[in-house]
Formats: sequence, structure tokens, C-alpha cells
Amino acid sequence: MKKTRRLAVSVLVCLSIAAAALTASAAAPIKVYRDGTEVVTEAAPHFVEGQVMIPLSLAGELFDHKISYDDKTRVLNVNARSGLIAKSEDGKFSVTGTEDPGGMWDDLHLNSGENGAYLPGRTLGPDSNYPPEFASANLTGGSEPDLVVLLTQGYGTGVYINEAVVYDADLRQVPLEEARVAMLKQFRSSVLPDGSVKVEAGGTETVIAEERLLTEKKNRDGAPGIWNVLRYEMEGGRLTATAGVQLGTSEFIGDLKIEYTYKNGVLQAGTAVFAPYDEYR
Repeated sequence: MKKTRRLAVSVLVCLSIAAAALTASAAAPIKVYRDGTEVVTEAAPHFVEGQVMIPLSLAGELFDHKISYDDKTRVLNVNARSGLIAKSEDGKFSVTGTEDPGGMWDDLHLNSGENGAYLPGRTLGPDSNYPPEFASANLTGGSEPDLVVLLTQGYGTGVYINEAVVYDADLRQVPLEEARVAMLKQFRSSVLPDGSVKVEAGGTETVIAEERLLTEKKNRDGAPGIWNVLRYEMEGGRLTATAGVQLGTSEFIGDLKIEYTYKNGVLQAGTAVFAPYDEYR
């Protein structure tokens, strides 16, 4: 938080500088470099009794730690940005990674006892409402169930984005066809002369009457599209992906869903199905 970043107790980086040199250079701005690249500071570093003071946020970035100060308890917290993000309910699997300054976690790894695997993607962390999720299901037809890890990158009003990573029983990643690309191949939409909208998905057409639409014509920005909602889920032992079909900036008129089937070594997206919400039927 801003208040924490500007505290005078930031972090002291000790320098052995002669008093005369210190006095002579006191008027010159202090620059901070990391691995040869200059880092722009929120508050200018300055000398205090022969030491250089820098903001907490900058210190955390430089030393790969999360640093914060609680002015009520007067406690300075220094925590490693790397560590445990989530663990499965049975304790068999866990995800570890590294937190970036923006609060997202990357450099992810899936762990199971002494075994592990690289986990591609990024995710929200353990303090969010959507840490990584684990699901077990037989998606590939093997003798043992596969593991699905769901990683969420963003959520909010009208916004939800996550991705799925699938592993077989030996923690080998199973290729997964990208949902958005598969959906766009099967999705078409248009505005009809009477103001109603037509959505075509998987070869099936659905028309929604103009009087059922809430967004004014001038604010519709053309035909409906797939925008900021894409959710991978496990439903009845099957992996699915659902996208919100949106008209204008804020009106969602239904869901576009695909179900995955394992074929030729790949989890392939099936036929896209559009289901309008009840108020648009």
C-alpha cells in the first residue's frame, strides 16, 4: 500500500563512503541499478547518517522479497516471494512458485512427493479467492486417473480468466487444445435488419429478439463476441471450457461451451454449444 512504501524506516543499504565524499555528493541524485539496469524509484533514495535509504517496495523488488510495514503494530515483515501456493485436499499434490511485484505467481512447479513437473502458466496466489485448484479424473483412458490443475489469472464483475493444465499419472503433461481458438473457429454472430442478433455455434443458429436486449443500439458496438470470461471446469468427470458471449461492454446474453475428448494423444475440443440465458430465450 502507498503508506507503507513511503515510510522513512524503509530499508537501509549500508555503504562505506568517506564523510568528505558524502558531503560533496549529497546534492547529486542517487541512482539505483540492478544487474546493470537502472531502476526507477517511487521516492528518491537519500543519505541518512552515512547510509542510503530506499523505499520498501523497491527493496522488495531488488531482493526478491515481499516487504511491508504495519504502522499500528510497528512490525516490518520480510517474506520470500517463493514458496507454496496451493495444496490438494488429499495432500498428494502441491503447487509452488515465485510471486512477482504485481502479485501474480509464475515459475510454477507441480510437486508430488519426490516427483515434480514444470507447470506452465501464471496464477493468483494463496491469499486470493482463486488459488490453483486440483481435480482428478480419467480423461485419457489410462488405468489411473489424470490430474487437472486449474490456474486463475483474473476475476471480477464480468471478468474471469483461467486455464487448465493436464497431467497423466506419471506427471507427463497432456496436450490440450486451446479453448478460445477452438471456440472462435465455430462461432459466428451478426445483427439482423430488425435489430435482433444471431449467434451461430457448432452449426446451430440462435436468434435473440431485439426487445430482449438491454443494451441500447448505439452502445452495442456491433455483434456479440467472446470477451473477458473464459472458465475451464471439471463437470461430471469431463473437462469443459465456457466463455461468456457479450454484447456491448457489459451485457452477457449466454454461454458458449465446449467439452474435451482425448484423441490421438491430445485433449481435443468438441462441438461448441451456445446456450442463451433464460431471459433471452
